[in-house]
Amino acid sequence: MTAIIVSDVHLRDGTSVKTTLFVRFLQEVASQFKKIYLLGDVFDVWPGTNSFLIRIYRPVLQALKNLVEDGHEVHFLEGNHDFRLGNYFQEQLGVIVHTDLIEETWNGKKIFMAHGDLGNPRDLGYKALRYVLRHDLTHTVLKALPEDYIYKMGAKTSQLSRKYQKNSEKIETQIRQTYRQTAEKIFRTGQDVVIMGHTHLPDDVTTLIGNRSCRYINTGDWVTHFTYLEFDGTQFYTKTHPLKTL
Repeated sequence: MTAIIVSDVHLRDGTSVKTTLFVRFLQEVASQFKKIYLLGDVFDVWPGTNSFLIRIYRPVLQALKNLVEDGHEVHFLEGNHDFRLGNYFQEQLGVIVHTDLIEETWNGKKIFMAHGDLGNPRDLGYKALRYVLRHDLTHTVLKALPEDYIYKMGAKTSQLSRKYQKNSEKIETQIRQTYRQTAEKIFRTGQDVVIMGHTHLPDDVTTLIGNRSCRYINTGDWVTHFTYLEFDGTQFYTKTHPLKTL
């Protein structure tokens, strides 16, 4: 079994250079792998699925649908910028949607995947914001608003969540250390590999827990680093997409 894992692409529309580049990535690179995992924040503002957003992101959604129709298993783990995707992804695209985490076993290793927005236990402000934005009542109210207005509100909440993220840990080394500590706690529950995104900081650390060699990997982003993970059936490799422009 082979897999490719990518997160934090932060697409704002369906026509930008980066969006076109990502569609090509799905078609030419991701299509070489049996399983495709999108660990959240692929879209920058997606507060629930509606017809306006489906129209805005149509090229990307069509690329995902094509992968499923070609026999690939596509997973989408909701992030803090793209959540409450609704039934559209699963019923219309055939994408398997996960709201919080993914746990699997690959090649005898227990794999834990999460977007990573809860990776800093001290960031209480963001946790409160996350609760409000995902609450049923919030989305009941949103349904009464024009769909393009919801998109604009999503852009504003994206800015707020970034603000909380920046205020929680301002120094990259501190952010990496916080997430490594979180991964170590997860290792102690029996997981062998922890994969997260969210921080936009690629990382790859191996830790010895008892007699087990455990590995924490952060996927990085497609904002600055253009990094992603490949699994060849035995090992994980961090890759950098060679084409940053068209």
